[in-house]
Amino acid sequence: MIYAAKFILWLLSRMPAGMPFWLSGKGAGLWMRLSPVKRHTAERNLERCYPGISLEERDRLVHDSFRHYLCAILETGRNWYWPLEKLQSLCDGIVNEELIWDSLKTGRGGVALAPHFGAWEYLGMFLQGIPDIAILYKPPSNPGLEKALLSRRRRGGGALIPATATGLRKLYAHIRAGKGAGILPDQQPSAGQGKFAPFFGNQALTGVLVPRLVQRTNCVVVATVCERLEGGRYRVHMLAVDDDIYSRDIETSLAAMNRAIEQCIAIDPAQYLWSYRRFKTQPEGAEPFYDSR
Repeated sequence: MIYAAKFILWLLSRMPAGMPFWLSGKGAGLWMRLSPVKRHTAERNLERCYPGISLEERDRLVHDSFRHYLCAILETGRNWYWPLEKLQSLCDGIVNEELIWDSLKTGRGGVALAPHFGAWEYLGMFLQGIPDIAILYKPPSNPGLEKALLSRRRRGGGALIPATATGLRKLYAHIRAGKGAGILPDQQPSAGQGKFAPFFGNQALTGVLVPRLVQRTNCVVVATVCERLEGGRYRVHMLAVDDDIYSRDIETSLAAMNRAIEQCIAIDPAQYLWSYRRFKTQPEGAEPFYDSR
């Protein structure tokens, strides 16, 4: 199974740089029809997160979000098999690049919030151009798949730290040493690992790792995303995070983190992974966010 998947990804890596974006534009409609649950999720998320937009605009965002979702899958081949220098040459620049370097110059260590926006897999490879960068990842259940993932994602020299008890101890030590780490801040956490915080005006169960890192290490936090451009090109954005992220009150810090994710999404809302059930878990007594399907 793993060998078959690797062979398919190798075949995908043979495509020219602009081909995944072109193909995803042709296949987005079919992808939506084959994924009714994900389509409903995207529609419901956009309905609640952007209540003021028209039905036509919402449908366009759903379609374009599926295009970027499919494109991310088709780009996996080159993310795995292209030389790192060739991958990084696809980037057309970094907006506010000084934010990441200034954060590391403080000696306090830095955390880059990297939500599911645009080419987040490419971003993980691109960030390996930063010396001593670490990327936190959720280990897959299949050990063979994890081995394959690590072998491809480590080739840039960055450290990949699993989101396990042992891995988190390594992450804290890494940041205390004044180094940087990239963290996905918008995954729904496991039971007991999160608190509810507003996200586009809706209560979302949000992981508490970043506020705890801030409180225990005094690290600097920035947000970063990779915008997908036409023709197989990319643009990386660094965004400042509200100072409330450094609050000792964890709810205040979580709200600031979610506002930072909202600012990332505002770059191009169609590039966010709206098909992810971000609001699956709701506060006790609240109505279900999604229809049962």
